[in-house]
Amino acid sequence: MTRSSSHKKPVNPSRIMKFTKSSHYYTTSQSFEKSLDIYRPNNDDATNKPIVALVVGSAWLGHRSIIYAGTSWWNSSGPKAVARLGYTCVCIRHRGSFPRSSSPLTLSVLGVIVGIVKLGLDRVLIYFYGVSLAWDTRGATFLFIALSIAVLLMELGGRNSASFQDMQNDVMDALVWFDRNRNKVSNTDKGSDDATQKIVFGGYSSGGHVASMVMQQPQLWRDRKLPNPTSFCSTILYISPVLCTKPYHGDLERHLSSLSSNDLTSTSSSSDTASGSVASTIQSMDSTAHLTYQTKQSPTWLTNQLINTIFGQPIPSPIHTYIQTPSIPHIFIGCNKEMFGLNWLDLFFASKDYNALLKSRRVESRFIGVDSDHWNILGSLDLSEVLERELRQVL
Repeated sequence: MTRSSSHKKPVNPSRIMKFTKSSHYYTTSQSFEKSLDIYRPNNDDATNKPIVALVVGSAWLGHRSIIYAGTSWWNSSGPKAVARLGYTCVCIRHRGSFPRSSSPLTLSVLGVIVGIVKLGLDRVLIYFYGVSLAWDTRGATFLFIALSIAVLLMELGGRNSASFQDMQNDVMDALVWFDRNRNKVSNTDKGSDDATQKIVFGGYSSGGHVASMVMQQPQLWRDRKLPNPTSFCSTILYISPVLCTKPYHGDLERHLSSLSSNDLTSTSSSSDTASGSVASTIQSMDSTAHLTYQTKQSPTWLTNQLINTIFGQPIPSPIHTYIQTPSIPHIFIGCNKEMFGLNWLDLFFASKDYNALLKSRRVESRFIGVDSDHWNILGSLDLSEVLERELRQVL
């Protein structure tokens, strides 16, 4: 795994802002999955800065609090990075789905797990009793019973799991709470209808996917009597987001192929003046080569299986409906190697291409690539450096 030199730089204590965290339910159900955290810096000028609201990532699996508990250390790194720069950050959770026990991929994984358990049990039996569970009728019966129990547990665990529409509704409910409690979010004495502070909205990982889809559906905002997205948000911020859930094809592929390579890189002056390792990580890429890389070399059947395993059916792909994206300034912060360079997983991440498509519509947008990967970007110093520069421009 390649890391940039900035990961080794010591953190300047004068640039780190202390913060406090508070948690709130955004619906009356008082469910952990329908709650949000506010990371508020301990500085007096935070109310003069934009409020950042980010939908957390969970691989769409935020169905149980125990799942969030296992990933909270990672999810909290993003809001902490924002708060330490002196900006209030709202971290939005939503309900999630759950792996489908009937999926071929799920059954295959369960079969492997059961097989590993069987081999481990053999070792224990041999060590203590000098016998093993033979691969005969008894062994087959054991495997069948163990696999059946695993499937039953998955079915029970997935009860009341959310659909993708449920996830979008949760995020919209959180935004309603946010809009009605702006004074609580910013910790000021102004009325709750004060809307002077700019809002930067977005998400990271699968949270970026959910956030991008609600931005493309103004009806969700009208139904809740919220201002339209162009009035509600001043900037959209995505950090290593999932923006593609199926291969490029048809008009989208032809349109991207027609774009110049300059459209696939950040041409913003802010990127041109990026310092140190961050500037060195912004790379140009030929659009046609990139499309060939995604459509012809990626085993799309496997990515389709991953989506079907979680949802049981295809889900919307934001980049395929990019034309519905509101004309709001966008900031895409991506990794040069999202999934360690594995092309069949990188298929999900399309920040550079999404940026190019928005720019072709004359939407203000820029992509900044950092020398990190999807699992480490939230806690990286490169991200803090980019956020510091980009959020300052929103002021």
